[in-house]
This record gives sequence, C-alpha cells and structure tokens, in this order.
Amino acid sequence: MNLPSPVNDVVAAAAVRHFFTVEDWVRRASEYGWVLSMIDPLVVIVEMRAANHDDGEYTIRLSCGYYPTHPPDAMFVNPATLQYNYGEDNRHVAKLEAPYCHTHLSYNFQPPYEFGPQLVCSSMTLGYYFSNHTPTEDQVWRPGYHDIGSTLYAIHRAMRSLHYKGRHV
Repeated sequence: MNLPSPVNDVVAAAAVRHFFTVEDWVRRASEYGWVLSMIDPLVVIVEMRAANHDDGEYTIRLSCGYYPTHPPDAMFVNPATLQYNYGEDNRHVAKLEAPYCHTHLSYNFQPPYEFGPQLVCSSMTLGYYFSNHTPTEDQVWRPGYHDIGSTLYAIHRAMRSLHYKGRHV
C-alpha cells in the first residue's frame, strides 16, 4: 500500500487559503451554520452542529499538511483546548455510524499515524488512507475535484442523518 506524503507547506497553505475564497463553499458554510477559522496556515477549525440535538455542537480540527493531493486529517476536539486526548475528551466526539463516515475514539493505525489515535473514518479524511482501508474507485479522493469542503460535507451529512448517535462517552 502506498501511503500519502506531505505536500510542500507553501503549496498546502495556498490551497487552504484558496478554499476560503470558493464562493460555493462560502455560501454552503453560511447555509449549514459552519463557523470556519484558521489557527495556522495548515490548520482549520470548524464549529458544526448535529441536527435536532441540543448537545449537538462540535469542534473539528482539520490538519492540511497533505492537502490538496490528499484530504485533510479531521478530528473532533475539545473546543477549549482544540486538542483530543483519548479518555478525557471522548464526549467532544460525535458518534457517527454512517457507512460513509464513522468515528473511532481510538484506532490502531498501521503504521503509527501522526494525527491519531482518533479516526473519522471516511475516504474524505486523511486518516482513512493510513488505516488499511482501500477506497473504491468512486470513493477515492480526487485532487482538483475534492477539497476541504468535501471533507466537511461528509461529516455534516453523517451528523444530520439517522447515523448520528449523539456523543461518545
């Protein structure tokens, strides 16, 4: 299996900045209630709500060092620290059980994965490609076609579906 490689930081940062100018995604973010910010040229923070749940506000950190050739890593994080510590921050992770987007609080990546242990398991997230999954041809990330919005939309869809099971505990 060929693992993804990081992208030159200048190229990746330019691709992240470009995403923030794509009118379709700017409109969708507003429509869906996503709040996006950059805390670093390669790190995007997103606040997103699950449908019909009072406790359904989550913070997602996207790490974009492999972007745009591969999807960003996506991780649900503690909104106060913007980090995820297994065991301590489990309640900050949406329990998603969609066939196209599933969350694992701790996943045994092979080889070790720099963004682990949490896995948002979707072909639109980087961790998927480090987790011994093999996407089908219609699932694979396509640079130039897919972008950060593709990652966010996969998570958004799962959080607005019957596959959203509340918070992990």
